[in-house]
Amino acid sequence: MLVRFSSQATANLLMFDDVARALLTVIGKSPTQRGVITLGEMPTALTHLQRLVELEQRLKDGRERREEMPIPDVGIEPHELIGLSVRAQPFIKALTQALREKKEMTWEAPKDFAK
Repeated sequence: MLVRFSSQATANLLMFDDVARALLTVIGKSPTQRGVITLGEMPTALTHLQRLVELEQRLKDGRERREEMPIPDVGIEPHELIGLSVRAQPFIKALTQALREKKEMTWEAPKDFAK
């Protein structure tokens, strides 16, 4: 299933539900059929996404072992983070642009996509 993220500041962003579910979980949102990321939530969301990118880079560089790796308040397991930071880049750019232009971001899916 595809999830569409929209903002007046950016083009629509489409992603598969598993990636959207993981990214929404990272930023503290539930994978519901429709939702919004408000301007007030965007700085925290971007901070969480940046932590994800940094954590994945530490894993890739071998600076942190998986079994000792702390989970940065995102509520998902470490093995699920691998590769996600690359898929998150368009989402990070869209959120950054929406915040810069002071526009909310919404998402829409055919149905709720929680596991």
